[in-house]
Amino acid sequence: MAIIYGYSDSEKRFLNQLPKEVESIDDIHRVHKEMKDQYDSMDDKGIISKFKRWNKKRQINKIDDNIDSPLHRGAKGEIEVLDRLSELSDDYHIFCDVHKQLDHWITYNGQRNLRSAQMDFVVVSYRGVVLIEVKNWSSGFYRKHDGIYPHEQVDRAGRVLWISLKSSWLSPTNPPVTNVLLSVRGNMEYDPDYKSVYVKDLDNINYFIQNRREQFSDKDVERIIGRM
Repeated sequence: MAIIYGYSDSEKRFLNQLPKEVESIDDIHRVHKEMKDQYDSMDDKGIISKFKRWNKKRQINKIDDNIDSPLHRGAKGEIEVLDRLSELSDDYHIFCDVHKQLDHWITYNGQRNLRSAQMDFVVVSYRGVVLIEVKNWSSGFYRKHDGIYPHEQVDRAGRVLWISLKSSWLSPTNPPVTNVLLSVRGNMEYDPDYKSVYVKDLDNINYFIQNRREQFSDKDVERIIGRM
């Protein structure tokens, strides 16, 4: 089993929207049912009882309002990906929710506008460094999305990660980063405008990672992990 560092960012943010009783996504339906049963059995006489019922209903609504939200779908997608990546051997180190900030602004597409990035997963092994951005988007949402283009998001993050991992005195001094846009629903395609961004899905991501050429020694891997 792969060695995992940290937790999914989307899952953490999603769980923050829910009652504290929901400790993981798997708990949602159980906690929801338990709270509804408790609400139905509560006495509604007296101010204290009414307040308790109101508070319980508020907790139930937190779940109802967030079920199948974009954040929920994103969290489920990242968990599916992490489950799949976990099937890799312990030669692979998986970093979750990576945040990198450079010491200075760098130029991207002709503008000095890039300094930091958040990455869903970074996989480090003797076969290289692979950055993975997860999207669990419907085809409709993908077509209508007016924010930063997913391929560009991955490309920008890859640039930041590559610079942050460079070293002027210890090998590997300039470790390459492979950028992957992982479409959980398999509805995104390679874009030739972003030649350095591979597009993969759940069925082929592990094969893609495992079949890259060997690039690093054990000492190189250890050093990259330290830089992460």
